[in-house]
Amino acid sequence: MDDKPCQPETSLTSEDLLRIVRGDDPNRPPMWNGLPRMTTPPEAPAKPMAENGQLFEFLFPFPIHIFDSTDWPPLRIARDGLDVHLLKPISMPVTAKEQLAAGNESPDLYSSNLRAIVLKTSQGFPATHDSVFEIVRHALQWMRVLSRQFWIGTGAAGVAAASRGSAFNVDGPFVTQMNYALYGSTVLVRSLPLRFWEPLGECVANGAPVPVSESIYCDALASFASGDSVRCLVQLGVAVEIELTNLLDNIASVQPDTGGAAKYRREKRELTFKQKLLTSTAWLHASNPKQFVLPDMPADWAVQILSLYKFRSTAAHEGRAVIMDSATGPRPLAAGDLQSFIFSTEVFYRWSRTQRLKFRLPAPAMSVDRSNQIIAILGDPLDRRGLVIGTSESSSTIENDSSASTLASRYEP
Repeated sequence: MDDKPCQPETSLTSEDLLRIVRGDDPNRPPMWNGLPRMTTPPEAPAKPMAENGQLFEFLFPFPIHIFDSTDWPPLRIARDGLDVHLLKPISMPVTAKEQLAAGNESPDLYSSNLRAIVLKTSQGFPATHDSVFEIVRHALQWMRVLSRQFWIGTGAAGVAAASRGSAFNVDGPFVTQMNYALYGSTVLVRSLPLRFWEPLGECVANGAPVPVSESIYCDALASFASGDSVRCLVQLGVAVEIELTNLLDNIASVQPDTGGAAKYRREKRELTFKQKLLTSTAWLHASNPKQFVLPDMPADWAVQILSLYKFRSTAAHEGRAVIMDSATGPRPLAAGDLQSFIFSTEVFYRWSRTQRLKFRLPAPAMSVDRSNQIIAILGDPLDRRGLVIGTSESSSTIENDSSASTLASRYEP
């Protein structure tokens, strides 16, 4: 056995990669989600655009929800010596070609096409696909945090059925089939609206970094949808901590000569999260979080955020969703807590945005209020059950038909 440590491979050829994904069997279709599968041979190309230049199509295995059939103006992105026009994304469900099941249901699958045009007269022509992809990837990251469509970039199905399938009931010659969709825990969000489109383009064109706290917040939404409550708690807690610390640092930097700013800088390292949220904000003359209320949102969001952070601490250090309550002792995460924490975090971001506007702090996409992007939350990771919806049913009499299951023949004595 070779005991030498594994080293990153940097000289693989395309033949080497295909050998790896096929398991050294040239007749085995690749069943791996990495590099690369055999690409489709190009057909005789049709002219895809009226102008002379390049059109790049980037296909992604996840939906971008845009429920607006009107044309959107292309986004002109000029950066890094390249002039690119991004077109409105196209997203639609697709169906698997191979029938792998006894029933006729197929999983919820999607494909999104984000197109980019580089005109022959534009700077940087001809462009390479990897240089254009860097711009496209940055745009996708901004789409994710602005719209709260947390699955963008992950390959997940988004707001779709966790599973689809068929249930059969066989009684002699009579067969009944029920098709169903099973929905687990998920976060229902609104589509990407046109009013986000131009601010998104400005952020990408200016090379504005995607806010780390909001990217991690979207990771928390994905963790909720996957049913991992501990990971969701950690990510929610990290997101609000980063956002709060950055906000306080920024406020202190624009009023450096005030007593409150000096006190904050002097005691910053010793402050608890609760002191930062309720005390340091008063030093810096920020709005009182406990007095900030939004219609139809949790009025006690600040208290909820403090509870979230307690859960985050034990989740991060002990891997448990439990806190010590002064009145009741150890308290585990209860049903509905995560949903409350998510909606409270949305209000927290709205409060933070209000403070940035109040102190005239520079922030990308500040004009875009995305705090109402989350519509509802379905399910709870603590409740392992899913919501099952029967979609259609049929029955028939079948004679002399080979069955899909051979359990009886396998286990008969």
